[in-house]
Amino acid sequence: MKKNCLSILAILFLSAGCDAPQRTRAPVHYVNGNTIQNNGGATPTAYQYTDYKVGTVNTEGNGSTGSGFDGCDLTAKHHTIDIGFFGICQSTMDETIFQFRPTLSSPTIRTCLIPTYKDNTGASTYIGNPQCTYTTSNKTVQGRLMKDRQGFSDYPINGVIVMKEPLLPEYVSCMQAYVNWPAGACPKGPVTPYCGHWIPRCLQGAKSNPACEAEARNFMATICNTFKTKYSNSYIDIRTK
Repeated sequence: MKKNCLSILAILFLSAGCDAPQRTRAPVHYVNGNTIQNNGGATPTAYQYTDYKVGTVNTEGNGSTGSGFDGCDLTAKHHTIDIGFFGICQSTMDETIFQFRPTLSSPTIRTCLIPTYKDNTGASTYIGNPQCTYTTSNKTVQGRLMKDRQGFSDYPINGVIVMKEPLLPEYVSCMQAYVNWPAGACPKGPVTPYCGHWIPRCLQGAKSNPACEAEARNFMATICNTFKTKYSNSYIDIRTK
């Protein structure tokens, strides 16, 4: 197993030109585990997402059977302030197939799942693009999460990040901050002392030299920690096996 992930903790997510997420009250027993990291050395794929296919297997009740979901626990034990309570399962026969059952309907704002690899410290690295869907209360959604991030197809899917679609652009901005530096920090070029210092010294970005790499990591940590602070109750990072 590859172990070249950067030790950048709690680096997270985004917002787009979408409606603001609906808000629900977070209960005191809210479950969360927001520990995200990114491998800056790999170039992420372009930001894109597709709809989940609504499942037809066992759309009622507390569990699903068949197709790798025997013993699946879809009880609503996870929660975010935007999504409400929900249950989620990963197929034991195909690691890319997931079932998701929310307790709240969301007919206008999609809920997105992002496949991750969680290491033994609990930190997560995203390995595929978000897959998003509208949801109906207590109706099971079944779909495939793609391992389509360049350089990460050999990683196992053993976790998933769940968030509302309006957060995605800021999430992707966090995940791509390392490879997009220094352009992401200096969109207008060397017009500030900071940009004037780093741009000519880092013509190949973070890979130019150790100092550039360190500064790119600092930039990414700033972007991701900002996301985490802003949306700490709006996403959840789950280990699925």
